[in-house]
Amino acid sequence: MMDLNKEIKEDLNGNPEENPAHFIAVLVEALFVLRKIPDSAERNKKMKDPLGIKSKIEPELSAIVARTSQQVVDSYAQQGESLSSQNQPRFLLELLENVFHQFRNVARMHKIVLRNLQRIIVSGVPVRNELLYDMNDVWSKIQAVLELVLREYLDVQTSSRQRAPTSFDEPSTDINSYFSKKKPTKSKKISLFRFDASIHAMSTNSYVDDNMTFDTGNLFHVNLLSEVGLGKHQMVCKPSVNNITAIFMPLEAFIKEVEDAVACQDGTSSLQSFVTEFIQNIFLGQVHATVSSSIAAATKGFDALRHVVDHKTQKDLGVTRPLLTSTVTVDRNIRKLQELMQSLPTYGDQFLNMICNILKEYRDTCNSAYRGIVQIESDEKRVISATWAKDEDISRFLRSLPSWRSLQMSERQDLSKKLCSEEEIRTLNSKEALILISNLSSEAIIPQQEIITDVTQMRTIANVHESLEWFAGRLRQFCELLSARSPNSMNSIELSTREYPPVSDKSLESLKMLVKDFQDLAEICLLLLHLEVRVHCFYFLLPVAKQSNYAGPIDDLDPDSNVLKLNKDLSAMEEMLVQSLQPQKFKYIFESLGFLVSSILMSSIQYLKKINENGIKKMCRNLFAIQQNLTNITMARETDLDHARQYYELLYMNPDDVLSLIVEKGPDYSYSEYVSLFQLYQKSHPHIKPANLDTLLHKLEEVMNKTQNGSST
Repeated sequence: MMDLNKEIKEDLNGNPEENPAHFIAVLVEALFVLRKIPDSAERNKKMKDPLGIKSKIEPELSAIVARTSQQVVDSYAQQGESLSSQNQPRFLLELLENVFHQFRNVARMHKIVLRNLQRIIVSGVPVRNELLYDMNDVWSKIQAVLELVLREYLDVQTSSRQRAPTSFDEPSTDINSYFSKKKPTKSKKISLFRFDASIHAMSTNSYVDDNMTFDTGNLFHVNLLSEVGLGKHQMVCKPSVNNITAIFMPLEAFIKEVEDAVACQDGTSSLQSFVTEFIQNIFLGQVHATVSSSIAAATKGFDALRHVVDHKTQKDLGVTRPLLTSTVTVDRNIRKLQELMQSLPTYGDQFLNMICNILKEYRDTCNSAYRGIVQIESDEKRVISATWAKDEDISRFLRSLPSWRSLQMSERQDLSKKLCSEEEIRTLNSKEALILISNLSSEAIIPQQEIITDVTQMRTIANVHESLEWFAGRLRQFCELLSARSPNSMNSIELSTREYPPVSDKSLESLKMLVKDFQDLAEICLLLLHLEVRVHCFYFLLPVAKQSNYAGPIDDLDPDSNVLKLNKDLSAMEEMLVQSLQPQKFKYIFESLGFLVSSILMSSIQYLKKINENGIKKMCRNLFAIQQNLTNITMARETDLDHARQYYELLYMNPDDVLSLIVEKGPDYSYSEYVSLFQLYQKSHPHIKPANLDTLLHKLEEVMNKTQNGSST
């Protein structure tokens, strides 16, 4: 705090720049001695601004902006860069940071001047208070100049410009005056000293002429422009609405300084009002329009959800399988909005709501695309696999299987650890096969329209799965960051290093629900593929026993035509899915398929009217052909098909020999499977009477009970 009673003395040997506060005190004291501070009410009425300081504040501030702009331009021009045409808001940030620093110094100097004026007033000099300015005037002018600069760099339209509120009854400075050349206006100077003929006076006048400050309300004075060799304002970057993202945080910090220094009646400064109005009325609307246009271009139109990104984009994203272009486009726009949440944290909730609205629209788009594939024409009926995937019991059971649970395990977990033993897996596979078989009519053939016959649609479903699972994972990380609201949680998550602002619980919950929706649809797509491959097996294999002849001549030994069609169909699906799904998911689709095929063909024995040795050979060739094909797909032996082939080979033996084999080695099949085998043998050998069959079945029951009791003991 300045000592108002301390005598002001000038040190003629000192450097004024070393102690500017003392130098200003000396200047004010000199003005007082020379009677340039008004000393009567009559003189005050004639002089609106006797010191000339108040009218010069804004032009001097504008000159600071001009000089600093030129410095930034010159600095980078030496590096061969032309700034005015570049979208480089970092240069604007550099300009503003320098301007803020200088404006703080200007405010500090004015504060010193006002303290010294107060000292003079306290000493008894009669000065009308209304003729003096105060710090509110200074900060108001600072805000007015900054608003004009921001209007230009933020590309605010001329028609939307509003007068910057100030404490002065003066019109806001028009920034257009900065761009046009004007004849310098001569200001009325008040002579302080009249030693015109002295060398000191001539050198001083020369210095003053060379460094004359502004005496008009123009934003930038022609003399200054001439001095620095400019014909127009030097822009440090291309004007753009998006420049606000680079400058918002330091701008808000400076505005906070202004509001702390100035007592605002409503708690908001004029500069803050301008920034708020700009963001809410212009910036947010443009962001929404830009994002909406980008997403619409990627998601609208015929087959928009079938297009995938190129290999370069795939590599840049670090993924091994194709992703939908629409998903990547939505993700990129979401990332931009996430960055805006960090750049403009005050509007975090608005950007999060925008994100949620985009996600809702894209979720609906994906659901519509999914329905377009699985829904039968315009009917509400869906293909069988889609119906099963939606069935709570089937879906819950499939998700409980080790094969599904292994997909959900984290990469950090030990995947080599077996979730179940081989026997347990076989039991579960058997249960899956029985559930699927029980859901199909044992008498009907599956209609073609109830399966997906176009394998490219299966590729699309695979692409949707991979894309939405990838997308949901990234959104889940975003949720974790918003929930944590702490930089510590970012250590293990590859996202921005900046912290996200706090958001409302309602918006966060809405985001989490949308993430779940995307994850659920991704999982349904994978379940659909798993089931669709199995429905195709039913589609081609059920007619094998119901429509083919297995008691034909010796030359009819080739695999059934439906078996050949199934092999071709499986190969086509493999070719599509191996390129679209990650290896572990591809394995999930085709693993245990051999067990299902063997179960279908073994259970189909009940539909065979009769069979001879040629028919047995034909059925065995059916199984062998499928086994070879599945082995090429899964790279595994598929021993379950050996089990089915050995089952049909039991028909080479008479029932008594089969019973003896059971007694000797134990049962390899269930009681019902042996019953179906004996019944077909009896139909194929008419000399065996039904009574004899009943006797065989009774012996079979005794043998099975005996062997089972023996094994249990």
